[in-house]
Amino acid sequence: MNQVLLLTKNCLADTQLQQSLQKLNFEVFCSCSVLEMLQYNKDIQELIRFFKIVIISETLSETELTLIMPHLVVAKVFVVRFDHEEPDEQKQSKWKRLGIKAWLVSEDSPGRLREKLNASNQFIYEIGHSVEKMALDGNQKPAGNHPSQNYFGRMTNVLPLNFVEDLRERFSDQEAKIFATMLERRNIPLTREEICEMLWPDAEVEHKLAQISIIVRNIKGKCLELGFEGRTIRTRRGVGYVLCRSFYSLLSEAGAEQVFASALVSM
Repeated sequence: MNQVLLLTKNCLADTQLQQSLQKLNFEVFCSCSVLEMLQYNKDIQELIRFFKIVIISETLSETELTLIMPHLVVAKVFVVRFDHEEPDEQKQSKWKRLGIKAWLVSEDSPGRLREKLNASNQFIYEIGHSVEKMALDGNQKPAGNHPSQNYFGRMTNVLPLNFVEDLRERFSDQEAKIFATMLERRNIPLTREEICEMLWPDAEVEHKLAQISIIVRNIKGKCLELGFEGRTIRTRRGVGYVLCRSFYSLLSEAGAEQVFASALVSM
């Protein structure tokens, strides 16, 4: 039986979806409290990994969806978005960039629901195969100074292949500008006031704090999506944001400043 975590702001609002899944022999845990823990950045990765599939209810806004996706990407679960209607191409593209693998709509028949969710089996197989291969590769390496590894065996002090180029392509213009500026600043924090002046010259910084936080979270999330699971950006409370030293060193070695130079020119 496949375990499904249904994240919602109102369990009663998703009763019909929960019952439809249970009729298809899915074991469904519908929770508001797990959602709150993710929103408050609680470390519940072991809990999330118990489930093969995570469905995000339509009771969550697009902003709320964006905030919790980095946590789910790290957990390596099959993430599904439930919405009242089929998403257009622009929304599908956005969801895919965030890490959403499939979407359900209220009009889906039981057969269609099963077909969409069964796609998780291939995803889970690929994740397991990748972890196993990395473990075997690691055992074949000679003794010495090995890169540190995280829970899944991914190396956290090397960048994935083509990481910098893929990251530049995936970033929005605003994300690229902030990232390029942090690269240029090295170990000097980039303040929220500077970010506001850079992106919205005529706006009050107090009115843009939420958007700034979302952009920084998106940057972290996209680094995770591309396979780097080490620390990337450090928030210095009351000061601003700065790239973690080890991450900056890896980026510098990979020529990231040159790749992101165009983002600074366009500012």
